[in-house]
Amino acid sequence: MTQTILCIGQSDSSAGTGIQGDLKTAQAFGVYAATALTSVIAQNTHGTFETHMLPAPMIAAQIRAVLEDLHPMVIKLGMLGTTEIIDTIGDFLDDKHAGLQVVIDPVMTNRAGNLLLDKEARDALKRRLLIHADIFTPNVIETAELTGIDIRDIDQMQHAGEMLHTLGAKTVIVKGGGLGSKHIQDFFINEEKEEILTTPRSPSTNTHGAGTTLASGISCGLARGLSPYDAFLKAHQFMTAGIESGPKIGGGHNGPLNHTLHNQDKYRLT
Repeated sequence: MTQTILCIGQSDSSAGTGIQGDLKTAQAFGVYAATALTSVIAQNTHGTFETHMLPAPMIAAQIRAVLEDLHPMVIKLGMLGTTEIIDTIGDFLDDKHAGLQVVIDPVMTNRAGNLLLDKEARDALKRRLLIHADIFTPNVIETAELTGIDIRDIDQMQHAGEMLHTLGAKTVIVKGGGLGSKHIQDFFINEEKEEILTTPRSPSTNTHGAGTTLASGISCGLARGLSPYDAFLKAHQFMTAGIESGPKIGGGHNGPLNHTLHNQDKYRLT
């Protein structure tokens, strides 16, 4: 049986993040990724220039078509954009069948740290989606917005992550790259484990799509039967290697990751 995931998010014209990043990550892991687009974004290594949101009924039609025929094992959520879209997806998750796992990368901020969701949409995400999250992967800014905690150090980040877990997410992974310290510290918490993963900060600027790659890799790991923590470690390893070996492409500050790693066989199914 082929492991299948459904990735819901935006189309990125630079192919570093969003659905394109999902597809490349899934291919490296040997997992089949179906997709549902929420928006189309004109973007390159210099920034984002235009965004077109798809109507909620079209998004619902894509999701329904995949669920009824391909029977994914994991749904991975990326950029959603509006309260209407969040509510539409929430309706599907309210009726999700047993065994279907959900990974949510909230995508509330862009590379410049600007918020992409208004307050109503952020509240809807907390109210409708957080309780469905088997794994929730916000960055520091997103975690601060969702919890109201001004996160300036690892202790505050840990406290905020614990709050998100209490609010309903089964596993929370707070990505700590935004703290700006010499080492990157990511906080993992669920009922079985609580740990801070510390890794050296890479000098590479090829980080466009890092969050997408991490969440997609986790989704692939879950589809392969890994535990949340083991799926996180495998995805983190892949993301880190992708940043360090990112292609020299584009003239902007943040280039894409390398999803075609020379040692990608270790991520594939045996």
